[in-house]
Amino acid sequence: MKFKLAAVLVVTAICLGVVLWDLDLSEAGEALKTATWGLLVPMFGLYLVAHTLRAWRLQLLIGHGVSFVRCFAINTIGFLAINVIPLRLGEMVRPYMFYESEGVPFGRGLAAIVLERLLDMTMLLVMLVGLTLIVELPPGGIQVEGIDVIAAGQRLAGGIVAIGLIFGGGLVLVGEPALALLAKLPMGGKVAPLARKFREGFLELARNPLRAVLLGVLSACIWAVTVAAVGTCMAAFDGIPVGVAEAWSTWTITISGMTAIPTPGFFGAYEIFCSAALWIWGVDSHVARTFAIVLHLGQFGFIVVLGGFFLLREGLGLRSLVRSAPPIDEGAGS
Repeated sequence: MKFKLAAVLVVTAICLGVVLWDLDLSEAGEALKTATWGLLVPMFGLYLVAHTLRAWRLQLLIGHGVSFVRCFAINTIGFLAINVIPLRLGEMVRPYMFYESEGVPFGRGLAAIVLERLLDMTMLLVMLVGLTLIVELPPGGIQVEGIDVIAAGQRLAGGIVAIGLIFGGGLVLVGEPALALLAKLPMGGKVAPLARKFREGFLELARNPLRAVLLGVLSACIWAVTVAAVGTCMAAFDGIPVGVAEAWSTWTITISGMTAIPTPGFFGAYEIFCSAALWIWGVDSHVARTFAIVLHLGQFGFIVVLGGFFLLREGLGLRSLVRSAPPIDEGAGS
């Protein structure tokens, strides 16, 4: 674990070094000086709308009689954990809190998070495919360190969605025999309970197609509102064109990079891919990197302030939450 953490921190430092290397501070300062900071107010408002929609979507996935207010609070704390705890360990915070404070079985909560991520990966894939239709990309794509970000993002998101659908579909169609076989495999005792809850989630959606449609609509709205927030921040800077295509491409490429390289707080990776996205629109590299830093700090600050408020309200600490998360194969997973 310590080696993995050290590797992640090294990657983060390298990414930040790439972003800040040869950044002209005078040009960055000029970009900040001429920015229309008042546009950050509606940007934060849109973030709040997107976060509210996320809480509603999670409530539908969790079920179990959990109120929207509790889903909003737990979701906020969970996203704070995802942003500040390395190695994606923050993903465990939400299912643990649902188990600890709301009595939701840990396996059910974790399955809801998996389904949530599958919905987001589906939306990312849709955004990446749509990007190739609405934006005229360079022949070689968007290259970052020799990697075509768009092609790599499509393969990553497409692979995750395909695996999720095949796994979920197999569990639904085969049912108990598949779960029994899974339990006999190495680590199957830990994975099988989660797979059972994952299957139950798919079956609930299959029995209630209107809920499935609503989840899809909510996911589309979440991403649309987030793109609007990014576009609002883009409008605050001189030299950055603003439109649906520009905001769409900027956020899609940024989120692809964050997904591929989940550094702590996403620092470094976020700025690299965000500024690379602006390159196709002819934005000056210094302005692009300055904008990327401001956009990231705005999003990070929003979730830290909101999540910190609810964390203090709950009287909890992130470290204790992660350490106390029960294993899937214990009673919490039943």
